[in-house]
Amino acid sequence: MYKELIEKLTKNNQWAKVQEPCPEEVIRNAEEYVGFAFPEELKALLRETNGDHYFLLSAEEIISNTKNNREIFPEFLETEEFEEKVNRFIFFATNGCGDYYCYRVLENSETDTSAIYIWEHELFEVREVAKDIADLITKYYNDEV
Repeated sequence: MYKELIEKLTKNNQWAKVQEPCPEEVIRNAEEYVGFAFPEELKALLRETNGDHYFLLSAEEIISNTKNNREIFPEFLETEEFEEKVNRFIFFATNGCGDYYCYRVLENSETDTSAIYIWEHELFEVREVAKDIADLITKYYNDEV
């Protein structure tokens, strides 16, 4: 489903390249590193394509970006503020300008799957941009987000 959608929307995009499926072990490693269970739709996306080298992050890039954010942002924020504004998100796509598309993780460590958000790195703020991953992919590649 996702692979076909991405291929359809990126047929004229020279930079987006659908990747091979992500192995289950790598998905589990990414979940473990991030510290939160990935929503089923994100796992389904990764099982079809491990990123697209443009907008959608691979499982390895999810780990890398999480690592970078955990190293960079604590120096700017108090511990509680860091947890709330940086660490309680599952980043899985990027706009290329330092902002990420993500899921929010609630205080009880459950992932909010009611919407996809954009996390704006300069303000540490989020806003809703899509109802699910398919909606986000469609909006992104149609220049609607």
